[in-house]
Amino acid sequence: MPANSDSKSKPAHAKSSTPEILPDWITRYEVEIDDSQKVLKVDHRRLVDVVRSVLAVEKCVSASISIAIVDNETIHDLNIRYLQHDYPTDVLSFLLEEELDPDSLPIPKGSPRGCGKRIEGEIILSSEMAKQMAAKYRWRPLDEVTLYVVHGLLHLCGYDDMTRKEQASMQQREREVLADWGLSPHYAEPA
Repeated sequence: MPANSDSKSKPAHAKSSTPEILPDWITRYEVEIDDSQKVLKVDHRRLVDVVRSVLAVEKCVSASISIAIVDNETIHDLNIRYLQHDYPTDVLSFLLEEELDPDSLPIPKGSPRGCGKRIEGEIILSSEMAKQMAAKYRWRPLDEVTLYVVHGLLHLCGYDDMTRKEQASMQQREREVLADWGLSPHYAEPA
């Protein structure tokens, strides 16, 4: 992972780790990145690897994911347009298409929520927000971007955070997935 000039010191909870990328992930999971912002240098290769590893642990059959990396102004405009929320946010996700692969049925009880799914979706994240939040929580901006990508992907796989119970379930899954990357999200730390 490239060093980021914006980081102060690397806390223990942000150790460097990359899960093994299996060859079949490359053909099963298509990832496209559109980076229109100039706030933060983002390691696109790492994001592609994060997407593929999350989809693999969720046991998605196949996926086509696009990631747009934007600034706060752009994500604010999109948040107003699509969700009627008049403020910038960290990440938006849009599930464009989803189907269960018939060969995956029946889905075993206790499987991840992405199990057996073929999904197409879009994740839009603000690098500007990531840079701001990374400074607040004292970890690297790329780690915050990774959290946003994982969060958006889990939404596409079927997780939600609209109730306390669902939020707890989603955050538990985020912690599990981020641990594969040597990361512990800031909300997992004691206040």
